[in-house]
Amino acid sequence: MSSIRQGGLHPEGGSMPLRRWRGFAPREISALCNEEMVALHAGEAAFLWTQRARAVDAPHYRLKDLVRLDGRLEAHLDGLRTAGEKGWEKCVAALDVPGPGEVFAAGVVACESRDGSRIGTVVKLALETREWERAWVSALGWLSFADAVPVLEALLEERAPEVRRLGVAGAAAQRWDLGPHLGPALGDEAAPVRACALEAVGLLARTDLLPKVQRALTHGDEACRFAAAWTLVRLGQRTGPTLSLLQAFGDSAGPLSRRALSTALRCMQPAQAQAWYARLREAPHTRRLAAIAAGVLGDVEHVGDLLAWMSEPAVAREAGEAFTLLTGVDLAWDNLDGEAPREEVAVEDEAAAKESEDLPWPDAEKVAAWWHQHQRDFQRGTRYLAGKPISDTHLRDVLRQGTQRQRAAAALEWGLRKPQAPLFEVRAPGAAQARRLATWTS
Repeated sequence: MSSIRQGGLHPEGGSMPLRRWRGFAPREISALCNEEMVALHAGEAAFLWTQRARAVDAPHYRLKDLVRLDGRLEAHLDGLRTAGEKGWEKCVAALDVPGPGEVFAAGVVACESRDGSRIGTVVKLALETREWERAWVSALGWLSFADAVPVLEALLEERAPEVRRLGVAGAAAQRWDLGPHLGPALGDEAAPVRACALEAVGLLARTDLLPKVQRALTHGDEACRFAAAWTLVRLGQRTGPTLSLLQAFGDSAGPLSRRALSTALRCMQPAQAQAWYARLREAPHTRRLAAIAAGVLGDVEHVGDLLAWMSEPAVAREAGEAFTLLTGVDLAWDNLDGEAPREEVAVEDEAAAKESEDLPWPDAEKVAAWWHQHQRDFQRGTRYLAGKPISDTHLRDVLRQGTQRQRAAAALEWGLRKPQAPLFEVRAPGAAQARRLATWTS
């Protein structure tokens, strides 16, 4: 014992003084930071979010794929969190050449720090383009509820209407009902804030605010009228004038047409829906909408049209997607796809071009042969989604296992059947979606 007190044991039983350790003290080690690695975390987080932004609307991504991608993204965000001040510095440095992914990464780090100056820096940048606004709202939706609410409340109390709009959109992404903020937002003088709030009522199932939504059907702003009509239909107010207004949006080309068509057709009486489809299929300039409508209606009665349109380059991919939505067959996986046309297909509608760019080109002959073999498995007059008749049980299965576009369709079908519940968000963090779906038993 005395030898230990004097400096330790010698290998041969004698004693020797302890030598000074050559290295870093613990407090020095904790202060070290591999700045190159932190910069890599910032760059990878931005890159992976850009991948994710495309994946959430992609025709080939499933929830399990989203969970895997989100896990990689979260690992890099965690690296930025661990780096503390250096993590924020690298996010700011990345904003020198900003893109939506950089806005997302900086937004998450800023919000989790609850630093008003940092948050203001990202918000100011996000307002420069709609794409960056989307990234900022995605960052708000990515946060834990505890981290999100203080930031959202601060945004909703800002004087600038464009900042309040981001707060409303972020709250809707979180499926937070905004407490006392939603009512005033519905009467906001700024039309973009009001339109966002009108849609939030539908997303959050705030049926107590339907009278205010009803009054917005005649608003002078197009986005407000659409949001009001969509929300009323989603929450069960499916009167003739409301459906007619939504149908008018569905007839027109533009970013609102697909949402309007997808919602209105699901709520119409069968005869009314079939009449609308028949009118869309007659005119070449609305044939793309007719193909989308065939997928929404999910009736094999329209498969003949879809097979014919697969030979028309201008609408072939939409026809293939509608066939997949109805039957559940994966054109690429089952080798039913073909080569893209040699000549570039002109699409005047930019929104339509973006929606179809990831879709496979169907091989009309192969798809027709597949249908000849399997058509006996389907019955006319029954609505199908992903190969099975629509039911609550099947909708839950599609939400768990379907592709993102099938899941979006299932979420809307479910939301129209259950107007008392918030609309399921298929773009939310994958792990959070999986946890929620694990609790669904009825």
